[in-house]
Amino acid sequence: LTRGIINCGPGLPAAVHVTTWGVAPDAAETCLFYFGGMPASAEEPALHSAMAGKADIFLEKKVCCVAIDKPGMGLTPYCSDFQIRRDWPRTVSRVADELGIRRYGVFGISNGGPYVMACLTAPDIADRERVGAAAMIVGQSDVSASGYWSRRHMSGVFEGCFNSLPICLTGPIVCCGLKFGKWALFSNMCNLWRRVGPANLQNDSSRRIVGRVLDDASANWGYGASLDCQQGLSPLYARPNNVSPSGEMPAVDAYKAIQVPVAMWYGKQDSTVPIYTAEWLAQLVEKSDLRLRNGNHGLYFHYTEEVIDDLIEKMKC
Repeated sequence: LTRGIINCGPGLPAAVHVTTWGVAPDAAETCLFYFGGMPASAEEPALHSAMAGKADIFLEKKVCCVAIDKPGMGLTPYCSDFQIRRDWPRTVSRVADELGIRRYGVFGISNGGPYVMACLTAPDIADRERVGAAAMIVGQSDVSASGYWSRRHMSGVFEGCFNSLPICLTGPIVCCGLKFGKWALFSNMCNLWRRVGPANLQNDSSRRIVGRVLDDASANWGYGASLDCQQGLSPLYARPNNVSPSGEMPAVDAYKAIQVPVAMWYGKQDSTVPIYTAEWLAQLVEKSDLRLRNGNHGLYFHYTEEVIDDLIEKMKC
């Protein structure tokens, strides 16, 4: 619907790139903010309609969907001192103010999970009260307290160790990995997308958007993507298990304080984000609704419309 740059003000990223999809905010019955995983891009909602087999799923449902390029990705400048739990809720509120949105729902996939939880546990009560409902889709909530970073989940241990390294080291590695991934998926030599991509995303338009997502994530030599992974996957940046000197609320207390409906969608065959981490979170969030479905980490490709419909209904509560 629209694309633009919004200036955020002191203490936040200088500016963020924002896209809106579906209907205009002032005409929408529901306003939703979408947070992608890694790689991520504000162009991702263009894929949601194709996933659901719709011409425009947000327009059809009278939804305004807003997506923001994370700091350092796409057209949003890199911000070295950005902190997800402290700064993301204020960034979303600033964008909502600019668009004239008072109340909204939030949903995110995979490494968009920490951004969803940040909005639900925002330090400022004014930011928290603007969120009416949320959906976590194969998202990880807290790498330390949930047991994601533990011997039970060795790939989580590797992710935690790698993303604890300085960004000046991990950024270029991630950048090269993303560029190689794009070449492997779409080059004439490999063209792996034809074999591994979802059937609904085999058209030229979808391939271009997936390529754009990979390009946006590799921007700024991968520094933004590494910052995203560092704060979402490294135990060094996890929410404290006890009261910290900074006064930040411990993980268990923070999640128990969430008072809005939260849908949690997880795949029974997902080896990336284990079900036990979702069960841990569901036990803490009073109004949680754990939805286990057959599928792996690509669950959202197959349940797009169901997820969006459920979130719309929860926003009516």
